[in-house]
Amino acid sequence: MTLAESPAHCDVRVVQVRASDGLRLRLGELGVQDGATLRVWKRLAFGARVVVVGGSRLALDAGTAAGVEVDPLTVAG
Repeated sequence: MTLAESPAHCDVRVVQVRASDGLRLRLGELGVQDGATLRVWKRLAFGARVVVVGGSRLALDAGTAAGVEVDPLTVAG
């Protein structure tokens, strides 16, 4: 599953970030890297997501979110 497919209010673990080297480096600096735990805080229009990483909220556009492969840790609801 990708981050773009993840429902709001669930915890996920990052399996792989598929992006250009520069974007992968920047996401890693922000805490979005292999093995990281994220909370999908909000689903936005057109597939964008707001995630919580280490107490900070990050907005990711749909293309970036689609490149982040995740495993669900909790189910929304």
